[in-house]
Amino acid sequence: MRYHIAHAVRGRLRVRYPPWWLLERRKDVETGLRALPGIRRVEGSPLTGSVQIDYDPIRVAETALVTKLHALTRALDPSAAPGAARRPEPLTTRQAPLLSVVGTGAVLGLSLLPLSAPLLGGLVLATGLPSLAHAARALGRRRLNGDVLEASTLALLALRGNFTAAALLTWLRALGELVVARSVVTTRRSVRDLVPSWKGHVRRADDPARAVAVTALRAGDVILLGAGEQLPIDGTVVEGQALVNQQTMTGEAMPVERHVGDPVFAATRVEHGQIAVRVDRVGLDTAVGRIISAIEDAAGQKSDIQVFAETLADREVKRTLTLAGLGAALSRSVDAGVAILVADYGTAARIGIPTVVVTSLRRAAEEGILIKGPRALEALARVNTVVFDKTGTLTSGSLVVSRVVAYGPARDEEEVVRLAAAAERGFHHPIARAITHIATMRRLTIPKSTAPAVSAGLGVILNVGEREVLVGSRRFMNERGVSLEGAATDEAAAHRAGGATTFVAVDDRLTGLLVLHDQLRPDARTAVEALRARRMRDVILLSGDHPEPSRVIAETLKLPHHYAGLLPEDKAALIRRLRRRGLVVAMVGDGVNDALALEEADVGIAVPGGAEVASEAADVVLLSGGLDRVVRALDLAHEAIGGVRRTLQIAAGANLGVVGLASLGLARPMASILISHGVTVGAALATAVGRQGRPTGDQGRRHKNVR
Repeated sequence: MRYHIAHAVRGRLRVRYPPWWLLERRKDVETGLRALPGIRRVEGSPLTGSVQIDYDPIRVAETALVTKLHALTRALDPSAAPGAARRPEPLTTRQAPLLSVVGTGAVLGLSLLPLSAPLLGGLVLATGLPSLAHAARALGRRRLNGDVLEASTLALLALRGNFTAAALLTWLRALGELVVARSVVTTRRSVRDLVPSWKGHVRRADDPARAVAVTALRAGDVILLGAGEQLPIDGTVVEGQALVNQQTMTGEAMPVERHVGDPVFAATRVEHGQIAVRVDRVGLDTAVGRIISAIEDAAGQKSDIQVFAETLADREVKRTLTLAGLGAALSRSVDAGVAILVADYGTAARIGIPTVVVTSLRRAAEEGILIKGPRALEALARVNTVVFDKTGTLTSGSLVVSRVVAYGPARDEEEVVRLAAAAERGFHHPIARAITHIATMRRLTIPKSTAPAVSAGLGVILNVGEREVLVGSRRFMNERGVSLEGAATDEAAAHRAGGATTFVAVDDRLTGLLVLHDQLRPDARTAVEALRARRMRDVILLSGDHPEPSRVIAETLKLPHHYAGLLPEDKAALIRRLRRRGLVVAMVGDGVNDALALEEADVGIAVPGGAEVASEAADVVLLSGGLDRVVRALDLAHEAIGGVRRTLQIAAGANLGVVGLASLGLARPMASILISHGVTVGAALATAVGRQGRPTGDQGRRHKNVR
């Protein structure tokens, strides 16, 4: 089949065709898909070959969409059947504009030589054929747009024998298109450079002596990976254990233990040990591959600002034609009228704006911030309300033992920790990890049980020597008949501080209490203060946890609005209510239970260390760093919109100058082209090739609220 599914979440599907194939059939594909009930929006991009489909998941199923795509693709191109010969692709997005610049530049150079007028006229019109063809199609639809204006200017210049000005006009347009194309290509390369490429060979478990190419791997294969090797696939560990560095995928700096049954991801690296991994997904179907595909597909899309500017430029065509006529009459010079025809916003809309936007996406990618396209960038710049999920976002998501209390005359804190650690040995839930960690930090010897520990609901039972040890929750202790009156005061204090409690009893008598807290991220307070400095209308905390821990976190961060005990659909409903109030909402989350809220928000932001589904649902994915990256993403979006405004101001100033000078007979076509088109293309070129270094600490601290 010609297409493959590049990205899929509930309500949104993105498929990718070969760009040459979609270029010829884009309108037919869009029209065919829109005919399906439940389709909200379809947008194709011939530059990337992607088609994004937004649909109502209640009215149409994803399987129905795929069936429709299959039938539509077959109808548009019968040779697209499986196994059909693939047509060679035309010039790449980098080669075609480059050749256009070379060709139009050659004609510009020839126009300076004393060649015959018919020859020069033919060469100029040949290089201007794309503009003339676009204008003809527009006139066929009875539309006056920028293409008609540019073609009219080119034709008039050629008819009047001003071949140098005509050649300059086509060369500047080609140069502008090259700047945009190269910006898109560079942005895609920047995204790919964020993740180490996976290539080379791996060993199959059934034949470890012979390595196979990564490209030959298929789902279901089992491969062997040792220390220092990079995973080329998403898979599941089926044998062995290892320390795996997942920083490229989750942002977590410390390697994590991977055992049988654990998932592993492409672009991560085995630091120690050896594992056999069953291949689950390869290539662009891997988690990191889908994120990269989403960014690459979005890089060539038009922003809403660009669409608006192009529409405005088209609306201004009649005014420009009128001004050209008046200018020619006032100055009694046809050249003055032609000079005014050059003054339009088309170049700014087609060249200046997309260059600024795509370059901003590249800058963000270089800083580890993946913004999924121009529309996400624009929405990010409009955000005035930020909603944080608590666990794993504002907090670390890992529990720590913050207090140990011992009860009874013969007990001490270390004995309580030893017994609790003995009970939790072999378990991997957060409480067990926290208790094991404090025992390790205190260098305690953990006693061995004389019988296997038994997990019983919300607690554990084990025997240490001749003693029966119980470790668990209040409910577990009550069911076992253990009195907790002696711990009532300490338990109440722990709950007021937002902590959770675990009790330890020996032979049905209360022995100790452990208080556990989810740690606030060290940069959470700074991030919230930075958002306030940017005049956010509100910063909100929400959580699926109990109200008390959420209240403590909210009070610590001085957040007046916080919500607790929310299910995933409750979080999405809250975001929906905020948007109905006219707020532009960014949702910052990391977990599976945040995916619905990330989709519902104007901008979903997935933080480092988050779940794969959160990264796919989000509009912005933070690959590294802390919550300061959320603030930096907002700043980059504001800077991008500021750059767009400066581009429009430059174009407006240049065009106003051209109209004024030409009306007075002081500007000829050549000068007008250089002022109007040349200045805009020059600004775009400066933006595209300018140094895009990482911000220094001072730059990162300087805030500018661009509205």
